[in-house]
Amino acid sequence: MKRQSIVNRFGLVISLFLLSHSTQVVAFANTIFVADQSFLQKNYLKARTEYQAAAEIGNPRAYYQLGAIHHQGLGTEINKVTALVWFSLAAEYHYDNSVEIVEFLMAGIPQDQKVLVQSYIDKFQKQYGQASINAKYFPVLKKDNLTTEVHFGDESELSGKHSSFDDDIDDFDSQFSSLENSMDDNFGGEDEFGGDSLQSYSSVYITTNDALFNKPYFLVVDYDIAPDGSRRDFVPRQTMGVINKGLYELSLSTLPQPKFKGENIHFVNRTFLGIANYDIFRIRRDYGVLYRKVRRLVNKLKTSNTPQDKYQYAQILMNFTWLKPKVGQVDSLLKNAAQEGHSEAQFEYGLKLYREQKDLQQAIYWIARASKEGLSQAEYRLGRILLDSPWVIHDEEKALFWLNSAAEKKHLAAIRKVAELKLLAKDQSLHDVNGAMKYLEQIAESQDENPQFHYLKAIAYNNMQPRQLSKSVTLIREAIDLGEDYNWDVTEWQQLLIKWTSSGTVTVQDL
Repeated sequence: MKRQSIVNRFGLVISLFLLSHSTQVVAFANTIFVADQSFLQKNYLKARTEYQAAAEIGNPRAYYQLGAIHHQGLGTEINKVTALVWFSLAAEYHYDNSVEIVEFLMAGIPQDQKVLVQSYIDKFQKQYGQASINAKYFPVLKKDNLTTEVHFGDESELSGKHSSFDDDIDDFDSQFSSLENSMDDNFGGEDEFGGDSLQSYSSVYITTNDALFNKPYFLVVDYDIAPDGSRRDFVPRQTMGVINKGLYELSLSTLPQPKFKGENIHFVNRTFLGIANYDIFRIRRDYGVLYRKVRRLVNKLKTSNTPQDKYQYAQILMNFTWLKPKVGQVDSLLKNAAQEGHSEAQFEYGLKLYREQKDLQQAIYWIARASKEGLSQAEYRLGRILLDSPWVIHDEEKALFWLNSAAEKKHLAAIRKVAELKLLAKDQSLHDVNGAMKYLEQIAESQDENPQFHYLKAIAYNNMQPRQLSKSVTLIREAIDLGEDYNWDVTEWQQLLIKWTSSGTVTVQDL
């Protein structure tokens, strides 16, 4: 951070830590949680450093907290003008009571100093305010495209239902009763890996000999839809039981190819599997304990006004589809919680709007807001939007920023996508073969069955100096075999293999 100061004739120092607009891609978005924790522990020096880093991406809470730190002199000297500048940035977002605080602090500035202070605030906001931050980090909408929908065959929206070969088996009660009885009344909003899941199932390979394969399960899962209609990068959002079977089945099935104005594109979807597909009659008949627990939790949450409870109530209404919420009820709950600053609700609301193609401008806005809070799943989705969405101007540098931030939190799909950009970005200034290989090495143990992982390693060995073509050929053959197992379109990879092996008629040697 650069530091500038001015001194007015009353001797008041205005000290501002100006945000450094470096071109280096750094993961700032995870700092807000560290900042809040440090603030609560009264480690104000560390909190201020972390808040300043979060302020780099326009986090209004960071602006507000920096205003409070300088106003109260927490770990630094009291400086109400510096506080005023930070509160002014928060006020652009109408965060909390920042607008009222700005009015109050401005009223305390001597009349003959107000013009000077206001000009400094205006200068700071022009350079580091919402418009400047948005231009640097966030998507620019293609407004002419916002009224055009993605279609899947003849449909504009995919069903969340997925048939499983055990759906007609009624006698699950004895197998599932122990799971029901062990359920915590607080389930609902988070998957079994935590609300901000760091784990994505890029591919699932399970044999039918797995003893747990045919046991009952409950699964709500998000995933990416590739342009060929294949499902990839699974992130469970709500789970009970052993979910391997559902993920395995889902990984083998394809969807109608997502198309926008006739071109195949990338999209995102959510699917409900296993017991999550059952209607209320079957739930009451076969899973009475589950039914009663959900009902008790609904009765508890529906009268609460806290953002967390609103978010959890919305999650339960979405995930337990047999509850049949009122029209617009889920959207209303999520929006209210999002507006009150609940980061997971911000992401969930934005993603829901995006999947359903309801209000794409608001969808992208809320996903971006959640990204500012450091949610890895939001950062990953924002990165993919910047790369693939038909409703925004594609920007690889902005995408790399957010994907890198998610990768720093061990988001597997983000790590792999960062490696892909470092190898294959259209903007060659982003290329970094050695950096890509380091990212791929981080996830090698968990990605052995992922076709895309082997493809990217093949590209890396082909692009490095000296070139290691024999390794590239071995890896791309493995990628092709795995891709065909998962019903991926591997035509492009096959053509690359032919190019590398001179139509397969020569023995490959290291160059």
